[in-house]
This record gives sequence, C-alpha cells and structure tokens, in this order.
Amino acid sequence: MKKIRWFTEKFSPYEAHSHAYTKVIKRKKTKFQELLILDTLSFGRCLILDGEIQSALKDEKIYHEILVHPAMGYFGKPSSVLILGGGEGATLREVLRWRTVKRVTMVDIDRETVEFCKKYLKQWHQNSFYDRRVNLVFEDARNFLKNSTEKWDVIIMDLPCPLEGGPAYKLYAIEYIKELNSHLNKGGVFVSQAGGASITEWHFHLAFYATLKKVFKNVLSYNIFVPSFDLPWAFLLAYNGLKKSRQKVFSNIKRNTKGRFYCINKEILETLGANPEYFQQALEKSRKIITMKKPVFYFK
Repeated sequence: MKKIRWFTEKFSPYEAHSHAYTKVIKRKKTKFQELLILDTLSFGRCLILDGEIQSALKDEKIYHEILVHPAMGYFGKPSSVLILGGGEGATLREVLRWRTVKRVTMVDIDRETVEFCKKYLKQWHQNSFYDRRVNLVFEDARNFLKNSTEKWDVIIMDLPCPLEGGPAYKLYAIEYIKELNSHLNKGGVFVSQAGGASITEWHFHLAFYATLKKVFKNVLSYNIFVPSFDLPWAFLLAYNGLKKSRQKVFSNIKRNTKGRFYCINKEILETLGANPEYFQQALEKSRKIITMKKPVFYFK
C-alpha cells in the first residue's frame, strides 16, 4: 500500500480541512505563487496555489460549469470572451463548448503555472490551449486591460481570492472593475468566482458584491457546494442590460453548446440568486457599508 501523507488547508485560524494524498506530482515556487499538485485519495489530482485548493479532478466540473455557462447564457450568443486567470485551462475548455464563440483571449500572469498545468492537468484543459480561436497572453491583467482597446461579449474572472501579497489581490478593487466594465460590448456580461459563501467565509463575497453594485446595474449572487472546497462556493454575475428569465438563459445554453453537462441543468439555473434570507440580508447590508476601494484580504 502507498504511503499516505496529509495536506491541510486552513480556512481560518480556527478551521481546517485535511486531505490524504499519496504522491506529490509537482511542487514549485514560481515568481508569483506557491504551486503544488497532489494526487489525493478522495478527490484525485488537485491543483493547490498558496495553500488553497483551486480545483480537484473529481469535482472541478461543478465549479467550472457554474462559473462559465450562466454568464454565457445571459449574453445569448457570445462570440468573443476574455478569461482572466484560469491557469488549468478548464474555464477555457467550457468556453470553447459554445458554437458561437469565435475569439477567446486568456490572460494569466504566471507562465510557469500554466505550463505545469498543460503538462500535468490534461484532463482539465483537454488541449483547449491549442484551439485556433484562443489567444494566450502572459501578462498582468491590470496592465493588459489598461493597454488594450478590445472589447468582449463576456469577461470571466477566474482568479485566486485576494490573499495579501498574492498575484490577484488588487484585481477586485473598484477602479479595476470600472476599467473592466469599459471593455464589455453592449449587453456584455461579467462573471467572477467570489469566495466562500458560508457565514465564516463570506466577508470577501459581500465586499465584492457591494463593489460590483457600484459599477453594474444588475448583480446576481449565487453559490453551489463544491465538495473538495468543503463549503458552498460563491459567484457574482453582473451586467447592465435587461434582465432575462432563467428559462431563456437555459435555452441559450442548450441551443448553443456541445456535449453533456456534469452539473448544469434547468433546475440548477432556476435557483441562481435564490439565497437564504440571512444571506440576502447580508448582501443588502453590505451595499450600505462596504465598497472595495482597496482589496479586502482574508485568511486562508
């Protein structure tokens, strides 16, 4: 029997989740972050950045499908997409399932991490990096947008949470979100992962929600349980166009994508934004007291 070791992910000074693993596939301190790829017994291969699990083979489709497809469905027939982050290539994989997509730009600051993901996480990206529609750019997302004149139908932010000193910590501030909004086409949609949704984890989500409400007309907060994260994970979808029914969003997804879904179905989409009362009250309260003029840091 293979020797079992343990990796422990700290949620706070008072909470942690340990994963048994049998093999270290890659451990590397890149210029921007600590990268670790492990083969775990519960969730298979896992990508871990700065001590935080980013995705696990057994359930990564839950996260990536619910991040990508509602936003694409809200737009309708997106042809151009910008992905910020998403080093594993799984977000890119899901975007490329859309028959309407003609152009995808993926911007990631960490070339080393992406190259390791290409090599060791093939079940995530499924060769999506090599699709002719993809332009892969290795650059800081802030500089990229500042120097770009392009616009996109959908912008997807698949970046790590704003850990102090991490590569993404400035990318959730309101000035950056305003810049990002200026790069959306008419009717364009923005979506981002937005941290944990449990009552001990939600302060980043609440702050980011309040920030987006300062910039966008419509902001939708939704979450889903991701087993390898050990908590409900939250997302924020924002746009300035007219509101659309969940039925129309689902119809757009079914009509314009290829392949079967692991997570997405009509019932899941109907629950988007249907938060418990205590969560909804926290969101409303956050609008009055929090704006992310500066990044919000939290312990992980």
